[in-house]
Amino acid sequence: MNTPAHLAASLLVWRDEKGWPATAAVAAGAVLPDAPMFLFYGYQKFAGRSEREIWSTLYFDESWQLFFDLVNSIPLFLLLAVVCHLLGSHVGRLFALSAALHCLCDLAVHHDDAHRHFLPLTNWRFASPVSYWDPRHFGVYFAVFELLFAVAALVYVA
Repeated sequence: MNTPAHLAASLLVWRDEKGWPATAAVAAGAVLPDAPMFLFYGYQKFAGRSEREIWSTLYFDESWQLFFDLVNSIPLFLLLAVVCHLLGSHVGRLFALSAALHCLCDLAVHHDDAHRHFLPLTNWRFASPVSYWDPRHFGVYFAVFELLFAVAALVYVA
């Protein structure tokens, strides 16, 4: 999913949470798993790399993949949610659960670019039959669904 759709999904799920700290935690959790990709892209563009080189070669470099996958780890975010719960941090728990929701949603819509969502427990990648961007794997259809979902969710939440 695209980052704005993750934000819309998390705001929809936790729409009853009131106050700026809770909303900010939900929003930050929804965005965090994509942050390394933005850093990666900015770094590569600053270094003068072409779009083709960035997305066909560099993105799949093992070091970058580990960086991306660690912040897309469902077990790590669930562990963080438990720790925050035990420490009595409602805002921390919302952050961790929102990030975990992001990862669960991504699990269903990444094909060739699937993350290792269960690090550090396993290196397994689920190559979904659906891609949020690749037309060879229903990406065009999913993009329409995603746009309609995000708009509807944000209208409902507002």
